[in-house]
Amino acid sequence: MEGSSFAKRVKTFDAFPKVNSQHTLRSERGGLSTLMTYFFGLFFIWIEIGGFIGGYVDRQFVVDNVVKSNLTINIDMLVAMPCESIHTNVIDITRDRYMAGETLNFEGITFFTPPGFNINNLNDRHDTPELEEVMQESLRAEFRVQGLRKNEGAPACHIFGSIPVNQVKGDFHITAKGIGYRDRSQVPIKNLNFSHVIQEFSFGDFYPFINNPLDATGKVTEEHLQRYIYHAKVVPTMYEKLGLQIDTNQYSLTENHHVIVLNPVTGVPNGIPGIFFRYDFEPIKLQIVEKRIPFIQFIAKLGTIVGGLLVAAGYLFRLYESLLAILFGKKYVDKDREKKQGGLLDSEVDVKEHDN
Repeated sequence: MEGSSFAKRVKTFDAFPKVNSQHTLRSERGGLSTLMTYFFGLFFIWIEIGGFIGGYVDRQFVVDNVVKSNLTINIDMLVAMPCESIHTNVIDITRDRYMAGETLNFEGITFFTPPGFNINNLNDRHDTPELEEVMQESLRAEFRVQGLRKNEGAPACHIFGSIPVNQVKGDFHITAKGIGYRDRSQVPIKNLNFSHVIQEFSFGDFYPFINNPLDATGKVTEEHLQRYIYHAKVVPTMYEKLGLQIDTNQYSLTENHHVIVLNPVTGVPNGIPGIFFRYDFEPIKLQIVEKRIPFIQFIAKLGTIVGGLLVAAGYLFRLYESLLAILFGKKYVDKDREKKQGGLLDSEVDVKEHDN
């Protein structure tokens, strides 16, 4: 009895406190919780490693302090009028006028609406292309010819090519000869038809596989004095991944269309029918860049996750054991436990007390 009392007193003044008894007892529940903790720990580590390798996409708006003088508008569209009846022109806020017909190509064909095109609907649904999509579709191209005129006299005109413009507010329009501009000939009103389909309309370098708001759209009308107006707000955009940069432009779009009425006295249209693309460049630039966190920060993050997981697992296991004791009693909780052999202070005394 004296030995037992002495041992208890020594344990009271032990300079190195014992580990909680729950961690010195073996049980099936404890083994299962350990395995689950290891599993979730490896799972979270695997996720973090994958996130570190794959990086993250950072989107930022910065002031665009570079004004480009060699920007282009890329066009590929079909208009339901003969090429010789069409007039194309670009004019910007500086009153700089460019005869787009000098660089665009005109090919006479028959008008048709390709399957899958968005016809006569508002073009109000368009998502910004994701980084991976742009990287996969970023095949740069150029139109091989300019100023081509082919098959004139056909009922419709295929217009395609690139127009050099200034990076300022401007207007590219397609009208009929003799209407709105002086010309040697004038297209009769009964022959006007500005139905059109657009395969490509973009700004900057020509990437034919990147989707733009006006791509694969069109309008079909039976009105002779129809006027279509597209307003584009252009935002220069730079995509970057693993050092590869793609400098392009994206734009938001609003549109308006109405029929021009004739002056009842003169019989002249009170406006200019046609297709008008009005554009303006925002003074900001969107940068979409794939980045990775620093390696030291990644290691610290892993350590935080593992440490937090171990602490949370310990608290959850204690809570689980307490609930079992409340619901089924302490004997149910202790029945499958196997106590470890203790140290010098627990070797004989605790065993005897357990036997008694």
